[in-house]
Amino acid sequence: MPVKNTFSYFSSGRRYGFALCAASILIQAHMFAQQITVSGKVVDRHGYASLAHTMVVNQHSGIGAFANSDGTFSLSLGRNDTLLITARDYQIKKLCFHDSAPRPIYHVKVYLDSLHYELNEVTIRPSPTLRQVHKEINNLGVQNTDTYKTADMESPITMLYERFSRIEQSKRKVAQMEDDDARRKVLKNLFHLYIKYDIINLSNKNFDDFIDYLNINDYFLQHSTDYELVMYIKERYQEYMRDFGTDFYSK
Repeated sequence: MPVKNTFSYFSSGRRYGFALCAASILIQAHMFAQQITVSGKVVDRHGYASLAHTMVVNQHSGIGAFANSDGTFSLSLGRNDTLLITARDYQIKKLCFHDSAPRPIYHVKVYLDSLHYELNEVTIRPSPTLRQVHKEINNLGVQNTDTYKTADMESPITMLYERFSRIEQSKRKVAQMEDDDARRKVLKNLFHLYIKYDIINLSNKNFDDFIDYLNINDYFLQHSTDYELVMYIKERYQEYMRDFGTDFYSK
């Protein structure tokens, strides 16, 4: 066979193979670029009720529309695109027809599942009333830990021991700390009431700082009238705000 004819044969074969490859690519590109129409209805999976205000969006282009009031919709998209369908309080449903049998229009019925929320357990306590706060105030006071005050007064050794014993001193310290905690609780309950009636304006995280600034003892709480207590705390609150301003809220 002449060399020239052999070269011509292989050249023709290459051109023919290239043409087949190009044709295949064009056919696939045409198929992928082919527009389809998806028409359907969206319903709740369990109640089977139609879902109004359903959103149908082409994920690729971002173009979408709301379904009709009866849950029906119709949208054109590329065969290779993905359709996102959702409604308020429902999970997103994805539809893609890339692997489906080719056709110009697809009729579907879409079932949506409702969202499920897991909430932590919350204990709701009512705000304390003024009567409850008064009861707590009356219960304030350092608990007596000295046994000599209830024992026979003719036992001076017992009295001296309790005066200087480290154990007894620790007991008194614990009692004082417990009373301080009780006083803070009372004041915090008062703050909640005062905030409710716009007497002061504090966040919970600032309560302890303001209690330290007030420096109120049990005697004042138990012997002042409601009016005296309100006016004192209000005046001290205003003084604190003048002294510290917005720094009070940034702590």
